[in-house]
Amino acid sequence: MSYEIDYTGGEKVGCSARIIIADRIFYVKLFSTDESRFFSGDQQGLIQKEISNTEFDLWINVLADTEKQVAEIKKKLELGKRY
Repeated sequence: MSYEIDYTGGEKVGCSARIIIADRIFYVKLFSTDESRFFSGDQQGLIQKEISNTEFDLWINVLADTEKQVAEIKKKLELGKRY
């Protein structure tokens, strides 16, 4: 499954990155001292609601093709801007 990680798109809404995988959009906000926060988004690029780390991991594991792809996605997400 293809995916897109967009750091600029995430920063436009105050997050570190936006990830589009399948037809789902998620936002990740990384912090230097606190845990990361995760949000689900809609097709217009708006944040809908905050989701838990567990729910985010569930979606990534369901939508990604392989465990290798899951690890790759998480590694790339960590490269975003920290708040």
